[in-house]
Amino acid sequence: SGKYFSDDLEIIQNKSISLNDDFSEYEISLENSTIKKQFENFVSIPSRKIETTVDEDMIVGAVSQLPLIGNEEGLIPAFGVYLTRMYADYYNKISFRFEEEMKKETGTYDLSKDLLIEAGHICAFYTFGGIMSSDEWYALIKPMFKTKEDWIHGMISVVNCLGWGVWRVEELIPNEKLVIRAYQDYESLGYLEWFGKADHPISYLLTGGCTGLMSLLYDGDITQKPELTKDYYYQLFNDNRAFKAEQTKCLAMGDDYSEVVVKRV
Repeated sequence: SGKYFSDDLEIIQNKSISLNDDFSEYEISLENSTIKKQFENFVSIPSRKIETTVDEDMIVGAVSQLPLIGNEEGLIPAFGVYLTRMYADYYNKISFRFEEEMKKETGTYDLSKDLLIEAGHICAFYTFGGIMSSDEWYALIKPMFKTKEDWIHGMISVVNCLGWGVWRVEELIPNEKLVIRAYQDYESLGYLEWFGKADHPISYLLTGGCTGLMSLLYDGDITQKPELTKDYYYQLFNDNRAFKAEQTKCLAMGDDYSEVVVKRV
């Protein structure tokens, strides 16, 4: 533990695992007023556009207080699933270097795009599906719901606790269409940091996750707590799947946010 300085930052470490604390804790202060002003203006996130009885602020506040600390196996049991802490840069470097290698071999991004979006489908199926079937979900979030569409808003509220950026529901037509805008999505931020400006949309987990959310709710009816088996996954996500997503805006390409449109095919 100690105090560290850079030209613009003051960093105080209050706790350290190396000193037998349960976790490491840091306080970061912006000393330079110019830098501080730039930082405060860096992210402009609009208010929620669609009215819902789901209290996202309450959900974010409650989840942020949960002791999401790994057990002796490095897993975090929460919301009916096993989570892990993975550095965003680690995921980004693996994904986008894989994409580069696939283009070298095939000449296009098509195959890597399909595979990385499929990884998003799998994440949505098991992670979103597990969360929306959990005791915590039914105790904390489900009582707020008045409509089936509130399941979307509830899950987006949980997503906004995960460090993936801030998602906003721009449009939702029941059983037909979902438009999600993600502000400061970590895939775009990682791409910009390590690879520069993108010439194609690269928010693959965002894209697959949005598709998975619509499929779980309207095709799989997650409200009935179906068993999340491999066969059930293939039933929802096959070549003739009812929902398909397209990323229409991308922060890494210079847009102000990333946007995914999910429609029935």
